[in-house]
Amino acid sequence: MTNAWRPRVAGTAALIVCAVVSRPAFAQEPSDLARELAALRAEVQQLRAEVDALKSGGPAGAPALPAEMLQQQVAELAQVKVESSTRFPVKVFGTIHTSAFANTGTANWLDNPNLVVAPPADGQLGTFSASLRQTRIGFLAEGPALGSARTNAVVAMDFFGGIPGFQTGQVMGLPRLVVAYARIEGERTSVEIGQDHMILAPRDPTSLAAYSFPLLFRSGNLYLRVPQVRVEQKIAPHVLATGGIVAPVGGDLTGDAYAFVPPALGGERSRRPGLQGRVSFVAGEVDTPRTVDIGLSGHVGWERRGSALARSWASAVDVSARRDVIGVAGELFVGDNMDAFGGALGLDARSAGGWGELQVYPSAHVSLAGGGGVDDIRDSRRALLARQRNKSLFGNVTFTLTPELQASFEYRWLSTLAGSADRGNHHFDWVFIHKF
Repeated sequence: MTNAWRPRVAGTAALIVCAVVSRPAFAQEPSDLARELAALRAEVQQLRAEVDALKSGGPAGAPALPAEMLQQQVAELAQVKVESSTRFPVKVFGTIHTSAFANTGTANWLDNPNLVVAPPADGQLGTFSASLRQTRIGFLAEGPALGSARTNAVVAMDFFGGIPGFQTGQVMGLPRLVVAYARIEGERTSVEIGQDHMILAPRDPTSLAAYSFPLLFRSGNLYLRVPQVRVEQKIAPHVLATGGIVAPVGGDLTGDAYAFVPPALGGERSRRPGLQGRVSFVAGEVDTPRTVDIGLSGHVGWERRGSALARSWASAVDVSARRDVIGVAGELFVGDNMDAFGGALGLDARSAGGWGELQVYPSAHVSLAGGGGVDDIRDSRRALLARQRNKSLFGNVTFTLTPELQASFEYRWLSTLAGSADRGNHHFDWVFIHKF
């Protein structure tokens, strides 16, 4: 390969390796996952353009290359992609996520807690362990063009789907579908079909430790990855409108037993999908030192309870802004019957809450974030419910050693009010990730 081509190929390969899915921040919408996938798509498009240019004899105005050299260059470029049966490029991405964690109380999830539950019968509190079940792997496939629109598809999974009933099941994390969708992307309009972050309240706090479920889930941060059909429309230079229908997930699946098929619960028996929409204003480029992103979103859905249909609804406003080394982000919501999204502490009740954080970027290799959230029951049945309020505070520092290697330390304080008991937990998390 000539010296003129070598830097371009190396640069393309390096950028593709770096453009992986690692949702270290779960920070804003487009989420880190969506932004990194967008960057990955752009690199695949660039790679395809370079391959086409090589096949046609090089860029316009460039001298013709000998056939043998041309074949060698095409072969070397092809090494940075995996071809599917459709002959379109497929990229493999992922993150090895290693964490060691400790709790001083009785956390519901040891590695990524969101509630503090009753102490064990022996009264001995606290835990310590390590896990890699938040490790993630996925595939991005570029598809054919439809006129001026591009098509692509993404599948990603982790190992947070539970553990088998075996004596050492702690180290045998089961696969879990994270996202799986296909997109048609035009200049102003995009259509997506599949499972992705719901349209409602898409912003999440900054955390490498909370990789499988976002930080402050059930403490003011609404979240669900759900099957959906959505349409995104750029209606003005800085205004994006998104609307769609989502699967009727009611959040009422209980018990620890695994089911081979989804049961017919309240959401499915309603025989109607949920509706969600969001309008956002974005000024500046996302993930740059100067940007503002404000969104207003809503949800309405139904669940069958006996002969009646119970309605669920939610409204949320979210914001993210950064200027140079300082950033802020947050969300406020109010709604009813939002247990599927972690609202009302996972209960069927009316609640209100939100979260906020401050981000500091002292250098290109170090970032800090801190904040908190609360979810408070605002229901006439409050005193009769299993939980009334959940609060969390957090702080973390992240070290970017290379574009592929990051390390982080995070502290969280959780407090769950259950009747007269205000249960507390201090959670410590040490994380190391390797992206590929």
